[in-house]
Amino acid sequence: MICCGYVVCWSFSEIAFFLNLSGAVNENFSEFWLLVQLNSCINPFIYAAKYRDFQAGVRKMLRKKKNAVNVVNVQASSVPAAN
Repeated sequence: MICCGYVVCWSFSEIAFFLNLSGAVNENFSEFWLLVQLNSCINPFIYAAKYRDFQAGVRKMLRKKKNAVNVVNVQASSVPAAN
């Protein structure tokens, strides 16, 4: 899926760039940069949907963050209030 997303997002801009370099078309291919940027945006969603190791790593990271927040809350509640 990563490779398919890469091909879909990059192929149009690369074809337009090649045609521009070969002189066949004198076109501004800046409108294809949205697809190129989209490639960076879709990768995390593909990883989250398909790769078990990525999913396990995210769960582990979120558990650590949750435990760190609980430790801070417990420590803050155990400190006596200053009068």
